[in-house]
Amino acid sequence: MKKIIKIFLYNFFIIFFIHLFIFSTNNVEANTYKIKNIEISDEYNANFNKEDIINKAFQSAFKILISKITISKDYELIEKQNLKLIKSFVDSFSVVNEKFENNKYHGEFQINFNKKKILSFLRNKNIFHSRLSEKEVLLIPIFVNMDDNNLFLFNENPFYKNWNNQKENHFLLKYILHNEDLDDYKLIKEKVNFIETYDFKEIISKYELNENYIIFIVFQDNENFKTFSKFNINSIEKNFKEEFEPFEFENQKKIDELIKFMKIRYDDEWKKINLINSSIKLNIILEIGSKNILLIEKIEKILKEIELVEDFNIINFNNNLTTYSVLSNSTPDKLINEFKKFNLSVDNKNNVWKLYE
Repeated sequence: MKKIIKIFLYNFFIIFFIHLFIFSTNNVEANTYKIKNIEISDEYNANFNKEDIINKAFQSAFKILISKITISKDYELIEKQNLKLIKSFVDSFSVVNEKFENNKYHGEFQINFNKKKILSFLRNKNIFHSRLSEKEVLLIPIFVNMDDNNLFLFNENPFYKNWNNQKENHFLLKYILHNEDLDDYKLIKEKVNFIETYDFKEIISKYELNENYIIFIVFQDNENFKTFSKFNINSIEKNFKEEFEPFEFENQKKIDELIKFMKIRYDDEWKKINLINSSIKLNIILEIGSKNILLIEKIEKILKEIELVEDFNIINFNNNLTTYSVLSNSTPDKLINEFKKFNLSVDNKNNVWKLYE
């Protein structure tokens, strides 16, 4: 009997200390929002203060992060926060590059924000967040002059020419412009009178991004610019219209403003697809065999990566089973689909979930 107890205690403490090791070496990145390429410049003179530069990097990175994970109307409500609060969200930062040139300081920073603190801040503000998920999309900008029925593509089209001009760090959608192709021009020209109903399949099918695309059409007449967008990303299809006051194409500022407006609109649509409703609270009990240490480590990392999981913790542990309580902002089917993305199958009979590779 004493031998059995010794074996049990030996196994228990071996597993316990392995658990401690796992907790201390878990992937930290899963708990952080990493914001890169934060560029700060300032005059290098007698008043130069490196701490002021770092604080500016924190503020800039915070605005970029919040703009990436919230709808634009919510971002406008919370973008301005005091420095003390912003610094409380920072887990770490690094100076990637810096130089002094022509009496100016130029620095590039990477800021790591504590994801749990950021999401708690948003929940306290009653703001839902979106997953920070960047996406490449095919963009086909088309300009139609309604007065003379002229069609402008490629570099004749100011929106094509200027769409990717600005160096931007706060948009999730990354645009790949369609190639200059005479056949495409002829095809669109043929369809110009009913272009809003044309599906563009002959053109889109030429690209690897054929399942993720935006058709952006601008119609010009004497009164205004009318835009029509065909938005298709992750099999979500939407069509919508916007109107703008007309302007001359020599007015670069107006061109940039219109493009920025549409990029914000498109990013908002993408964020809505990935929006996480924190008002939904799903509590599940998850059981994993205690002896399968590698699976435990893998699942804990996955739970930290799945943004639908708000929190999790161990509620019971013995030689056979490790039991977790998991709080999720989702329905059961959505959470199951998230596990499937990591090649895990789910058995959720009797309200107890079990995961298998």
